[in-house]
Amino acid sequence: MLEHTFIHLPNFGPKREQKLWSCGIRTWDDFLSHFGNSPYHRDWCRRIASSKYALKSRDAVYFANHLPNDEMWRSFPHFNKIAYLDIETTGLSAEQNDITVIGLFDGSKTHSYIHGQNLNAFYKEIAKYEAVVTFNGSLFDIPFIKKSMKGIKVPALHIDLRFLLSSLGVTGGLKKIEKQFNLEREDDLNGLTGYDAVLLWKAYTKKKDKDALDKLVRYNAADVSNLKILIEWAYKEKRLRTGIAEFIKN
Repeated sequence: MLEHTFIHLPNFGPKREQKLWSCGIRTWDDFLSHFGNSPYHRDWCRRIASSKYALKSRDAVYFANHLPNDEMWRSFPHFNKIAYLDIETTGLSAEQNDITVIGLFDGSKTHSYIHGQNLNAFYKEIAKYEAVVTFNGSLFDIPFIKKSMKGIKVPALHIDLRFLLSSLGVTGGLKKIEKQFNLEREDDLNGLTGYDAVLLWKAYTKKKDKDALDKLVRYNAADVSNLKILIEWAYKEKRLRTGIAEFIKN
């Protein structure tokens, strides 16, 4: 989708982008071929040339800096190293509370980082990724991580599924949305909430209840394991709604 994208240009929006597509200018190469010699389009051509180079060199930061926040979804299929993230904490304030568990799904396997065990290993792990996908992470998970783990480098390219799904009319919390998509959790995890996650951590730290920790880790893993399915659906729906499918076959 990125090579068909023009909304990152100054003064461009969806309607202007669609107008270009309808005129036969459907890719960055089309734009450069059509307007490359025009002095009036010099700045746009320069930006598109930079976009082509950034995509070729897998510069995710470039697109994080140039795409509108509500259009970050367009980058999804172009970067393979995506971290699907979710955190559990002892409370809502990063200044007063701690991260207890970070779950990272790499697309095939879930990795868990636990306070007091291997949480610091997350510094090195997250640095391997080009992009991050969360549910409500722009308001909670990412700010909390950055405040709690000083100097950590979280990928700049971030797609927040809460707002992406909401733009498609899919609203509510993650558990509610999972049910709409018939995504199942283990029986003993059904009905658990963030508050339950806090209680499970307390049971582990105060009573040395390893079963409580196991349940907390599995609860957290469930939060990240379905994010890939949801964003794959959302990407297809958003792409369809741009109208690009009317002009290209794939």
